[in-house]
Amino acid sequence: MPSREAPLTSIDSSSPANSDRAPSRGAALIADTLVDLGVTSIFCYPGGANLELLDALSRVNIQLLRTEHEQGAVFAAQGYARSSGRLGVCVATSGPGATNLVTGIADANSDSVPILCITGNVASRWLGRNAFQEVDIVAITRPVTKLSRQVRGVDEIESTLREAARVALDGRPGPVLLDFPKDVQQQEVSRATTRRPSSVALGGDSHILSGSPNSDPYALIVQLISSCQRPVIYAGGGIIAAEQGGTLTLLAEALNCPVTLTLMGMGAMNPMHPLCLGPLGMHGSWCSNVAVNEADLVLALGVRFDDRVIGDPNSFASNAKIVHIDIDARELGKNKPVQVKLCADLREAVPLLLRHAKPLSTALWREYLASAAQARPLQAPSTNRLTGPEAITALSLSLPKEAIVTTGVGQHQMWAMQHLKPRKARGFLTSSGFGTMGFGLPAAIGAKNAFPRATVIDIDGDGSLNMTINELGTCHRHRIAVKVFVVNNQWLGMVRQWQDMIYAGNRVASALNDPLEIMAPPESRNPYPDFLSIARGYRIRAERVSALSELPRALTCFLNDPDEPYLLDVMVERESNVFPMIPSGKGYRDTIFREADAALDET
Repeated sequence: MPSREAPLTSIDSSSPANSDRAPSRGAALIADTLVDLGVTSIFCYPGGANLELLDALSRVNIQLLRTEHEQGAVFAAQGYARSSGRLGVCVATSGPGATNLVTGIADANSDSVPILCITGNVASRWLGRNAFQEVDIVAITRPVTKLSRQVRGVDEIESTLREAARVALDGRPGPVLLDFPKDVQQQEVSRATTRRPSSVALGGDSHILSGSPNSDPYALIVQLISSCQRPVIYAGGGIIAAEQGGTLTLLAEALNCPVTLTLMGMGAMNPMHPLCLGPLGMHGSWCSNVAVNEADLVLALGVRFDDRVIGDPNSFASNAKIVHIDIDARELGKNKPVQVKLCADLREAVPLLLRHAKPLSTALWREYLASAAQARPLQAPSTNRLTGPEAITALSLSLPKEAIVTTGVGQHQMWAMQHLKPRKARGFLTSSGFGTMGFGLPAAIGAKNAFPRATVIDIDGDGSLNMTINELGTCHRHRIAVKVFVVNNQWLGMVRQWQDMIYAGNRVASALNDPLEIMAPPESRNPYPDFLSIARGYRIRAERVSALSELPRALTCFLNDPDEPYLLDVMVERESNVFPMIPSGKGYRDTIFREADAALDET
C-alpha cells in the first residue's frame, strides 16, 4: 500500500497559478486553481450549469470520476478526505444536482470532514427569477458548512477557491460550498485577473478557558491527573484529524492510563493494546462504559460528548473531574459541564501533555476494569450459526492490517464497531454523527481512489446498501476495485430492533423481504432485493453464502483479486440484535445485554 500523503494544511502563495499562461475563461481559472491547490481527483455528475467547468477540468491534470448520483459524489469526496486527511472535492449542477449534495454536506459537517463542493448555477441575470433548475444553494447549505458562497465575477475566483480550501482544513475541519453561475464560468479572464492573495496561516492559538490563565495549562492538567486514582482517556475523531494516534498511545503508556474510543476515534489506538478498552457509548463495551462512568478523572481529547456516548448527561461520569481539550471552543462544556476547558490544536496539546506526563499508580484500577471486561466481553458469541457478529469477526480475521473499511448505517455498523478491531487511524470510515444510510459504498469508492493499492471493504447492510447500490456502476466504469460485504438480514435491522424493544413489536415498514413471499417457509424464500442480479447487471462479480461453513472459502474468493470489485451477500440470522445497549437517555447501569433483560418504554 502506498504511504499516505501529508494532509493539505497550508496554501502556498508564492506564485500565480499556472503562471506560464493566462486561463481564457472563468471555468479554466477554476480548473487551474484547483490543480495548483493540489487537487488530483474530483467526483462529479454533469448537468447544464456545470458543463463549462467540466469541459475545463477535462483539460487539466485532474481525474474526473462520474458517480451515478450526486449523493454518491459527495460521499465519495468524503471517503477520499476521511481516508487521506486531504481535501475531497465534488462537482454538481444547479437545482436538483445541488440539493442532492445537501445530505452529504450535512454529514461531513457533523463528522468534521474537509470537503469542497462546487456547484454550477443559472446565469447571473436569471438569479432570483425562478429560472429552470435554479435554487439558492448557498442559503440552503449555510447552516451546515463552514463557508458557503456564490462567486459573482472572475476576479473573485482564485481568492475564493483558496479561501475555501483553507477554511475546510483550518481548525476543526469541515465542508465548504462554492456556487458559480454559468456566465461567471464563461466570462473572459485577463492575465491581470490571475493573481494570488497573501497566505492565511492555519490553526489558532491555544488558550485555557478555566483555571489559572497565568500558568502552563498542560502542567496544571497533568498535576490534576497525578492526584487521581481512576483516570481514563476518552478520545475521539479529533485525535484522528490531528494525526495524533501514535502520541495518544505514548501518552496512555506514560500515564499508565486506560483509553476508551468513540466511533469516530476507532483506529486511533491499536485495539489489542493492553490499555485500550475499546469503544464506549450506547453499543460500546461494558468495561469502557464502566471506566468512563466510574473514573475520578476523565481526560477528553477531541470529542464532543455526543448523546450516543453520554446517554444521561447528569449521570455520565458523575463522580469525575473532567478535562476537555478540543480545537473548537464551542464544544467545550456544551453537552456536559466540565472542570477544565482547553481550546487547543491536538497537534500541540497531546505532545505537550506527553512532555509533562508522569506514571500513575493505576494497577488496581486496571485490574478492576480487566475484571469488568472478562465478565462482559465484547466478542461474537460462538453459536456455529451465521450471525452478523460471526460474519464480521470472520472478515476481520481475514483482512490485511492496512485495509480500509467503510460502513453503511444500522446494525451492521455497530457490529463492525464492536468486532472489526481496526488497527490504524483512517482505516475505519463511517457516518457517525449524522448516521446516514447509503454512506458505505460511495465512501469506499473515494477511499479506493485515494489509495488504489489498498484493500478497501464496504461492510454494508441490505437496507443501507439498497440506497446507493447504483454506485456499483461507478466501480465498473472506473475500474474501482471496492469489495462490498453485505450483512443481509432482510430487515432495516436497527429499526426492527427498536420497534421490538420499544413499540411492542409493531414492525412498521421495516421489512425488506418480498411481501409476496411473506407466507412462504424461510427455506423457500428468495432474498429481496436480489443483490446478485443487481451486481451482475452492473457487471460486478457477486456470490451469496447462507451458512457459516461456507464463509471461509467465500472470503478467500472475495479478497483474492485486489483489482476486481466484488460483492459478497452474507445471509445472516434475521432477528439478531445488537448488544450491549444503553437505552437512549439512560446511564450505563441501565445497560441491556440480551433481549430478556428489559423492555423499553421510550426512545
